[in-house]
Amino acid sequence: MGGNTTPIYDTDRGRFDGDTEYDRAVGPMQFIPSTWAGPSGADGNDDGKKDPNNAYDAALGTALYLCGTGTIDLNDQAQARRAILRYNASGQYADDVLGHIREYDQLSLASLGSQTTAPGKAGKVIKLALAQRGAKYVWGGGDIHGPTKGGFDCSGLLVYAYYQGAGVTLPRTSQAMRGAGESVTRSGLLPGDLIVFNNDGNWGHVGLYIGNGQMVHAPNPRTSVETASVTTGEWARPDWAIRRVL
Repeated sequence: MGGNTTPIYDTDRGRFDGDTEYDRAVGPMQFIPSTWAGPSGADGNDDGKKDPNNAYDAALGTALYLCGTGTIDLNDQAQARRAILRYNASGQYADDVLGHIREYDQLSLASLGSQTTAPGKAGKVIKLALAQRGAKYVWGGGDIHGPTKGGFDCSGLLVYAYYQGAGVTLPRTSQAMRGAGESVTRSGLLPGDLIVFNNDGNWGHVGLYIGNGQMVHAPNPRTSVETASVTTGEWARPDWAIRRVL
């Protein structure tokens, strides 16, 4: 995987992989026998054996291999990336895995489609914002009528959705949105609320909370409009200013 074709010569005499010339990846987590023979080999189902072809053993072994012997927080993107690179020292591989993690975090939204369980105006605002998933990020893009310059930035997306869905005119920047409406605590967060994030020391990002621990937002020039978790990962860590404008 990841384009790594370096040959690894046999270390287990074919015990796990049936090959006495080379070590080959085995089991559901594709361990090389020499790796399994190190500290990663584990007995995940307490049967007294450490077998990389056993799903329980392989799953526990993977956790040990990724996390190592120290404390690690896989919700931290930098630490998660380092862990993945331990598994396969390929930047492209790490990018792909982190991308799949983000997709998995968003699976709870699959049933939403163009629908929303939020009532009234909040539901209309969310529906409009979700309909823009895949739209290009453009700094300064978006107004009350829709995308401008070919897309949206984070605040432009919400300016559009709130105006068209609820007739609410929001300030144009995330910094100004921090003062819109009324303040809400994290425990009181409801679908339709704004979350302004202090991820850059300048309250420079904003998203629309849609429920189920998710928001829709326009994150950056590398990523189009998408949904993302606000209960785990990078958006759970910054300071928030939650504003209710509906």
